[in-house]
Amino acid sequence: MKESKNNHSHNSNDISHSHNFSHSGKIPVKYRIKHLWHKIENSFVFMALASFFWLLYKSGTKPSRIVYPCQKAAAASLSTFVILAIISSPLFIYMKKIQTFFAHDSKLSRSLLFITIIAAIFGVFLAIDYYSSMPMNSPVGPGLEGKVLSPSEQVNLGTQSEYATIPAAYDLPSPHRVVTVHDSNSSTWEGEGNPNNYINQTEIDKMVDIGIMELTGTTSPQDGWRKIIPYENGQSVAIKMNFNNNWYFSSSGFYYDDNSNINMLNYAAVVNSVIRGLKSIGVPSDKIWITDPSRPVHDQFRERIEDKGVQYYINQNCGAYIEGRPNVYVTGYVSDSSVYASTSTTYDEKIRPAQVFADATYIINMPQLKGHGYSNVGRVTLGLKNNFGSVHYTANALGDCPAHKAEPFAKLLADINNNSVFRDKTRLIVGDGIMGNPDINYGPPTLWKSFGNKPPETLFFGVDPVATDSVMVDYIRREAGPQATGLVQSYAAALGLGVAESWNDQEKYTYIDYHPIDLDSQM
Repeated sequence: MKESKNNHSHNSNDISHSHNFSHSGKIPVKYRIKHLWHKIENSFVFMALASFFWLLYKSGTKPSRIVYPCQKAAAASLSTFVILAIISSPLFIYMKKIQTFFAHDSKLSRSLLFITIIAAIFGVFLAIDYYSSMPMNSPVGPGLEGKVLSPSEQVNLGTQSEYATIPAAYDLPSPHRVVTVHDSNSSTWEGEGNPNNYINQTEIDKMVDIGIMELTGTTSPQDGWRKIIPYENGQSVAIKMNFNNNWYFSSSGFYYDDNSNINMLNYAAVVNSVIRGLKSIGVPSDKIWITDPSRPVHDQFRERIEDKGVQYYINQNCGAYIEGRPNVYVTGYVSDSSVYASTSTTYDEKIRPAQVFADATYIINMPQLKGHGYSNVGRVTLGLKNNFGSVHYTANALGDCPAHKAEPFAKLLADINNNSVFRDKTRLIVGDGIMGNPDINYGPPTLWKSFGNKPPETLFFGVDPVATDSVMVDYIRREAGPQATGLVQSYAAALGLGVAESWNDQEKYTYIDYHPIDLDSQM
């Protein structure tokens, strides 16, 4: 009994001692370290296991996905655990000696503990920052997953991507994203007079800024333009216009009078906004080349362009009439033997791009929202058709000759856009739908029922030329009916130039990443 009593007394003292210890706050450092380490160990083990299974699930069958942001974060977490485990392994080996050392000097132990925690946190942030800064140009599949590769990169990496001919898609959220921006304040045109006199430049600037940001997934227009045009000193940007209705020039000048003849031409306000974006990323005026090689550029258009330093390249037959007009030059076409020439699969003739496009580093295609009176282009004339004015006309492709029929001509247009100059250099399509004519290409703009008996007042943005045309076709078809077929888009898609698709009854797509923005609803 005595022994039992002594034991009880001893145990009571221990309990009392422990109780007093906890209230005094003097818990030995070794217990503090052990408790803290237990929490850290449990947290990191859980994170490491979760990260490991996430990586295995998402990247096990497709290692290229390791460059995706979620996978990079998981890799950072897992690697941080491994690094800490390696660093801390000596602590386990010498734990008793370290505990004995800390027990003799509590102040020193607390200081070292604080430094260790700060260093560990700093190391975790360094690891995450390292993995986040890894380049993201590894191959991934086609479609909405993200990036595409150039053909040469595919060969080098032994991979293939169905839509690898969209160079501007490298850093964009989706290679098949098409953005539309509608703003009824962009014009006050009511069906009469020169539309140029009724367009609001400030609103157009805003529409272009918003469209570029939405297309690129950025929060500033300047960052968006940098993603589209990775400009370096000495490079040049050619802007392909649509001056199809401007046929004439004379010794008295390029006398097209758009105050009396309001047939549709690209409007200067939209071009001003594009030039503004290019200059924001450092493209100098003399490296911005405005051109429609099959036509002259009339004086009134140049007068409306705010930057007087940009250059113009016009039809090679206009040489006698450019004297006295600053920054206006003629452009011919590459030869049949040029590396830039290609062969049509339809007419067995050479496709010869204008020299201005062969010399340019990048191309921006600016079609208008127009229908076409002839079925040979699917009754629309948009971005893919716009490049018909970028090449030397072949004999069989001109006029109403027997070969100028729907199917072969549509194939020719697809072949033109598959020429390496246009396929590899075109970085952006900006569809000018501030005005529009859903029926014909050679007439004035009209008021559209589908826009409340107003002009469309819409801009289109994309890097996939087929997808961008497809959306513009749907806008025309909604207004004019099913005769707008999008025939050219089908042949271009068959060549791998992009995605051809028509929207459903809810005006939605499966493969095109369609982002409509209506600024009217945001007021």
